[in-house]
Amino acid sequence: MDNIVLPKGWSDWGDQKRDSRVYYGEYMCSGPGANLAGRVPWARVLTDEEAKPFIGTQFIEGDTWLISP
Repeated sequence: MDNIVLPKGWSDWGDQKRDSRVYYGEYMCSGPGANLAGRVPWARVLTDEEAKPFIGTQFIEGDTWLISP
């Protein structure tokens, strides 16, 4: 991730109710924007097992709308 990613990683735009409705997880990130110092307190680094459901396109039903290369 480039340094365009702000250290806190997420902004609730002043509405803390948003904090309870977002799942902010990072997995195998690298680069200057991946520095976790300053991340929001509820950000988490996912384990391999936690990331597994999000790897690939099945979690967005990609096989129904993505065109095969």
